Amino acid sequence: MKSQFLGAMLCLTVGYIHAQKSPIKFGEVSLEELKMTRYEKDSSASAVVLCDFGESSISYSQTAGFSLNFERTTRIKILKKDGLERADFQIPLYDDGANDEKVSGLKAVTYNLENGKIVAAKAKSDGFFKEKFTDNVNIIKVALPNVKEGSVVEITYKINSDFLMNFWDWEFQETIPVIWSEYRASIPDFFNYDKYMQGYIPLDIADEKVVPNSITITSKDRGQGYNTHTSFSTDKIDFTEKRFRWVAKEVPAFKSEPFITTYKDYISKINFELAYIKYPNQPIQPVLGSWEEINKKYNESETFGKAITGNGFLKKTVDEITAGMTSNDQKIGAIFNYVRQNVAWNETSRRSVDGSLKKVLDEGKGTSAEINFLVASMLEKADIIVHPVLISTRDHGFVRETVPVTSQFNYMICVTEVNGKQVLLDATDKLLPIGVIPERCLNGNGLVISKQGHRWIKLATPLKSRFFVTADLKFDSDAIMKGKVSLDRAGYSAHRGRKNYLTKAENDYVKDFIGSHAWEISKSEFKNAKELDQSFKETHDITINDHTTTAGDVIYLNPFITMQEVENPFKSEKREYPVDFGSPLERMYISKIVIPNGYALDELPKPQIFVLPENAAKYVFNAVVVGDVINITSHLQINKSLFIQDEYPDLREFYTRVVSKQAEQIVLKKK
Repeated sequence: MKSQFLGAMLCLTVGYIHAQKSPIKFGEVSLEELKMTRYEKDSSASAVVLCDFGESSISYSQTAGFSLNFERTTRIKILKKDGLERADFQIPLYDDGANDEKVSGLKAVTYNLENGKIVAAKAKSDGFFKEKFTDNVNIIKVALPNVKEGSVVEITYKINSDFLMNFWDWEFQETIPVIWSEYRASIPDFFNYDKYMQGYIPLDIADEKVVPNSITITSKDRGQGYNTHTSFSTDKIDFTEKRFRWVAKEVPAFKSEPFITTYKDYISKINFELAYIKYPNQPIQPVLGSWEEINKKYNESETFGKAITGNGFLKKTVDEITAGMTSNDQKIGAIFNYVRQNVAWNETSRRSVDGSLKKVLDEGKGTSAEINFLVASMLEKADIIVHPVLISTRDHGFVRETVPVTSQFNYMICVTEVNGKQVLLDATDKLLPIGVIPERCLNGNGLVISKQGHRWIKLATPLKSRFFVTADLKFDSDAIMKGKVSLDRAGYSAHRGRKNYLTKAENDYVKDFIGSHAWEISKSEFKNAKELDQSFKETHDITINDHTTTAGDVIYLNPFITMQEVENPFKSEKREYPVDFGSPLERMYISKIVIPNGYALDELPKPQIFVLPENAAKYVFNAVVVGDVINITSHLQINKSLFIQDEYPDLREFYTRVVSKQAEQIVLKKK
């Protein structure tokens, strides 16, 4: 019988990917590049990418079959001290445990201009480091020698990969300017990749050519019976190859704005996902798959689904810590607290278990997945329904639910049910109450994996980030006020306050609270620092020496001694991506200021209310005088966590008005 296509002896004749000349040749650094002292189009740039050039192709070998090839050369000019970190390169390599991507031809050089001559310093082998980054990604780190302001650094390397699904994406934009970014790809029509662009930088060149090519297959036929003989035949299969060329020129640096997930969600980039493979005379082989298939795979995985149902050694511990408890919410709380108190997070994010959970429990530390699988497995031993949830943390990027690939996830939490409500669990943070996941996890939706089938769940918190301040003050002299300031934090605000307080000496915490102010604190009191289900409170007896301005018979003072919105966080007139607060927030400031003897109120800020459509945000300011006491109330509410681009102008104007209102002064005048 004639052998099948994949098993055939195959000769693939492939020409150059593109006829165009490469925009860069490694080692050919010019004097002009070394003499460059600033980038004219962005004088603030600490470094600039002179050229970033990559090529990807698919090749075939008789022994290994089809594989991916990727080549990259990058050259960067260091302009300022802040740009020195650009000489540290990282090369990600995929590893599924059985196979891994291989790097070759790795060279990295620093160029400096010394006495009018170009001097090169090559990175040596001790400047290359390999370390595990995620479940399936290793990182090769490259540290270049003799880097200083004015240096030009460049790196070149090749990667060979058996993972056809991992066609290399390409980023045209970075956090520093890019003068020339070019990516070329050559893809035989056997492989169908979905391609999609993200970001807001238009490409200067986007060429696509269809080029004819051919494959010669040599097949082997073996006769039957005693007098067997082998004959060979050849077949020529014609196919087409798509060749792409994308170029972006003079790309501005991505300017980070407040309240985003990660800049990589918004930079200009082209992404690839392998949808299917279609070899001649064979049916289509779907590759992209579906969430249903991913759910099944993870349920059956030893390092995921079976990491919950296994671990029989935990049964005794679960019985001991839940003894006498009758309700599931009590048992969930006991198990969650046991794991949180006995196992510390090693700051490593994972989506599956690396090793034995018994070892994790014995050593008292583990990855995010190991800690949360420990919670899930113990809940399962207590006969409580629990499911793992695959998520992407904010610094990893958002999840595209239309693209069923697991590389979008880097973290795992749990979901269970308490009193009829879905509760998310993450035991990596010892200072968050049960049911409140870390802020790094507040990123869109998570994928619930279960035997009943997958589903999506909103990664949200039941709590606002709430911060209340009250101040009760009176004048000790024209320039000095004394009194009491109380702070009350709840939700993520309480978490941040607790973490800051518990990781420092109390005196240091108070010094940080004073900051650069000319304040004196004679007494401080703290409550609920370790009671996670309560708000974190602090009270300070304070003397304020720097908050008033006296001009003749007039005293000027701002009613906000703290919590004032001094400047608008949204400075750009236009924003191309959403504003993501993570969670709703609430900030309230209440102050009582006693008018000093001999003075009368001359001016007082007027009450005002600002509200965004659908009550997305609201600000209320009120100021009244009762007797000789000025009463100020300021209440800021951001009632949803995500504002899309169309809502940005209104949100920016809202904050402009809040800043302006809070800048208004109280004026006191001598009688």
